[in-house]
Parts: sequence; structure tokens; C-alpha cells
Amino acid sequence: MATKKTSKKAPVKAKAKKTAAAKTETKTTVKRVVTESVAAKSERTKLDSKLPNNLINIVIAEIVGTFILTLAALFSASILAPFYVGLTLMLIVMAIGGISGAHINPAVTFGLWSMRKLKTVLVPFYWGAQFLGAMAAVVLIGGMTEGGFSVRFDQFTNFSWSIFAIEMIGTAIFMFGLAAVLSRTNLKLAGRSVGIGMALAIGLVVSSTLLSYAQSAVFVKHTKKTANSAQKTEEGAYKNYPREVHIGGATLNPAVALAVTEKTDTQIQSSNPLTAENEKSYSRLSLEVISATLIGAALGGNLFLLVNYRNKDEE
Repeated sequence: MATKKTSKKAPVKAKAKKTAAAKTETKTTVKRVVTESVAAKSERTKLDSKLPNNLINIVIAEIVGTFILTLAALFSASILAPFYVGLTLMLIVMAIGGISGAHINPAVTFGLWSMRKLKTVLVPFYWGAQFLGAMAAVVLIGGMTEGGFSVRFDQFTNFSWSIFAIEMIGTAIFMFGLAAVLSRTNLKLAGRSVGIGMALAIGLVVSSTLLSYAQSAVFVKHTKKTANSAQKTEEGAYKNYPREVHIGGATLNPAVALAVTEKTDTQIQSSNPLTAENEKSYSRLSLEVISATLIGAALGGNLFLLVNYRNKDEE
């Protein structure tokens, strides 16, 4: 009898041992997976925080590129200015695209970061280099004109929703095109440079068109309001124009906006590039430009990612 009971219980005990061993193995596997996942995440974090070996080259390339683009933007005052700036960007991308990616625009850097195409640790270096390049252009022109060219930041906190919308839309279009070009891995550097330059030109053309409509609307409204007021001058022109009228064009670039100035009353009335002795030149760098370009770049870049998204299960 005792032998039979033992033989019946043996399979049950063996089954229990197998179940316990399976549970132990499962727990061990889960722990190993969790440990490997944590280790992989830690490794990715280290890689993301690691600076590239050619960081100095990247900074110098961004300084030089932004310096050249800023000069082109300052000296392009004709109706073909968007295309001149676009051609300049083509040249810069060809020259330094393989070194730093030729961002030369804080908004582009922010847009690529929002698309997870750029390490967070590199963003301050790109921004610092880009603003240094723009300041170098200001210093150069100021020295050549013996102080005749200088900028002030008294308008930094001023905000216009019209200018904000124009800068944001133009930057979003530019960034959408730039992201589309960068996604075409089969394109060579020459093809990418042409595509990126044209994307900037189109963004500037669209924003300039929108600005002209906005300026016409506010100018007519302002003229009617001040037609019989004491603001009317002897020449029949009107002072104290709305801020939109003082804007010569969209920048789509906070670094370039630092060097570009708003139009003075004399420039508006006589189309004279020179300012009067008692007039001040205010920098286009302001809260509206900074916020609009950064938001526009993030919207444009991520909109392309959304449009270009493919379900992995369908591939």
C-alpha cells in the first residue's frame, strides 16, 4: 500500500518541481530583460550626452556660415532678395553641410532637435555660434561705416500678432521643405543644397507676400485714422506708423534678425536707405520673431514627419 501511494505522488511532485523551475526561469528572464533594457537606456543616454570629436569644427562652420548669410540678407534689398538669400544658402550648404549640417539658423537647430535629429547637448553650441556669426556681421559693417550702422534692442518686448503669424508660417514652410530634402537619403550634397536653398527662398517669398497684404491693411487704417489729426506733417506724410509698416521683410531666422533693422520714418516716407541723424535703428530680434520662428520650425519639421509616416506593419 505504501509503495502505491508513493508512486501516485511522484508525478505530482515532479510536476510541481517543473512548475517552480519554470516560474524561476521566467523571473530570471524578466530580470535579465529589464537589466538589459536599463543598460541600453543608460548607454543611449551616454551617447546622447557625448560631444562629437569635431565640435570645434562645427562651431567655426556655423559662425562662418551665419556670418555670410547675415551679410547676404543685409545687402539684399531688392524684390529678388529671397532668391539671393536662397542662393547664398545653397553655397553655404555645399561648403559646410558635411561639417555641421549647415543649420546657420537657431530655428532650424530647434526644429531638428524637436524631430530628434540632433542631440540636446549640441543645441547651445549651435545657437551660440549662430548668434556670434550674426554679431560679427554687425561689427564688420559698423566698423566699415565708422559707427554709421548700429542696432538697438528697445523693441525687443514689442509683440505683433501679424508679424508673429507671418514669421511662423514662413519658417514652417521652410522647415517643411528642409525636412523633406533631408529625408531623401539618395540625394547627393549638391541636390540637397539646391533643395534647401529653394525651400528658404519659397518661405521668404510667401512671408513677404503676406507681409505686403498686412502692411497695406494697417497703412490704410492708420491713414484714415490720422487724416485730420495733428500727426500730419507739412509734406503730407504721416508719422507714428504702425509697427507692421516698419518691417522690411520676414527673416525666418533669429540670428539674422539680430542684425536686420526696422525701417525708420524717414526710410518709409522717402524710400531712402539712410536714416536721419535723430532717428534710431531698432533690431528685428524680438520676442515675436524668436517665438514665431521656433514654433514654426517645430511645426514644419514634425508636420513632414507626420505626412511621411508609414506604418511598419504595411512595409
